[in-house]
Amino acid sequence: MLTAMNVGSSDFILIEDLGPKRKISVKEKVGEVENWFEKNLRRLATWKTITKKLPVLTWARTYNSEDFVGDLVAGITVGLTVIPQSLAYSNIAGLPAQFGLYSSFLGALMYIFLGSCKDVPMGPTAICSLLTYQAVRGYGPMHAILLCFLSGVIQFLMGIVGLGIMIDFISDPVSSGFTSAVALLIISSQVKDILGIRAGGATFIEMWTSILEDVQNTKFWDTIVGVICVVILLLMRLLSDVKLAKSTHPDNWTTFQRVVNKSIWLISTSRNSILVIVSGIVGWYFCETADEPLKLIGPLPPGLPAIQLPPFSTMKGNHTAGFFEMVSDMGSGVIVLPLIGLLENI
Repeated sequence: MLTAMNVGSSDFILIEDLGPKRKISVKEKVGEVENWFEKNLRRLATWKTITKKLPVLTWARTYNSEDFVGDLVAGITVGLTVIPQSLAYSNIAGLPAQFGLYSSFLGALMYIFLGSCKDVPMGPTAICSLLTYQAVRGYGPMHAILLCFLSGVIQFLMGIVGLGIMIDFISDPVSSGFTSAVALLIISSQVKDILGIRAGGATFIEMWTSILEDVQNTKFWDTIVGVICVVILLLMRLLSDVKLAKSTHPDNWTTFQRVVNKSIWLISTSRNSILVIVSGIVGWYFCETADEPLKLIGPLPPGLPAIQLPPFSTMKGNHTAGFFEMVSDMGSGVIVLPLIGLLENI
C-alpha cells in the first residue's frame, strides 16, 4: 500500500507501507544454513581448491628420477645436519634432548603433503626454541607440548580468517632489530656449552651473569673441541669459493677440473654433515672406552612417544594444574610464539 505525505505546498513523498515484518521460521533458518554449507562444500570439492590445499597432488605428477636423486642427496645432507641442530635447540628450549629429535622430522613429514613453498624450513628454530624456554621455564615438557599445540591451533585459525596480512604492518627495522637481538641471545645461550659449564638465565643479562659466576669451572676439552668445530665450519664454508681453474666459467673447465671443483663444492656444502659424523665417532669412542673428557648428551630413549592428545592438565608440585592454569603459567608466550613462528617464514 502506498501512502502520500504532504511535506510542502506542492511536494509529496510516496511511502510504501510493508506492513508487519514477517518472522522467519526455524525451518527456514536451518534451510539457509544448509544451503550455505552446501555451497561451500561444492566450492571446496573443486579440483582447484583441493590442489591448493594439497600441493602434493600438483608436483607429484611431474616428479621424476632426477628430482629424486637431488632430494636424496639433500635429504641425507640436511638430515645429518638436523640431528645435532635439533639436539641443540632442545637444549635452548630447556627440554630433554629427545624432544628436539621428535620435532625435527614430524613437521617435515606433514609438509610433504601440505607445503606450498620449497624454500620454507620446517622443524625447530632457534628463535622459537628460545621463546619456548622463556614461556615454559621451570614447568617441564608437558607445558611445552601444550604450547606447541596451542601455537598450531592459533596459526591455523589465523590462516582461516586471513590474518596473515598482519605481517604487512611489521616494518623492516623492527624485524631486523628483533632478529639481531635474538641472535645475541642464542649466541649467549651456547657459550655455556662451549665452555662446558652449568649456567642458566632467560635474558641476556641473566645468561652472562650466570656464565661469569661459573666461568672458573670451564672444562678444557669441551672448549677446545667447541672452538675447533667452529673454526672448521668457517674454513669449510670458504671452500665453496675455491676453484681449481683460472677461468670462472664452467664451460672452460677440463673434465678433471670439473670433477675436482664439484667435489670441493660438495665438501663445502656437506660441512655440517661431515663434522657431525666425525664428532659422532669421537663421542662414540669416548663412550666405549668409559673415558669421557667431554660433556656428552648420553643415551636417549629409543622409539617414538605414543600418539595421543596434548596434556590439558599436569602435576604441578603437590596438585594437578588444569588447562587454564597451564595457559596462565605460559603467559604471553601462547600468543607471541605463533606470531613469531609466522614471521620467521615470511
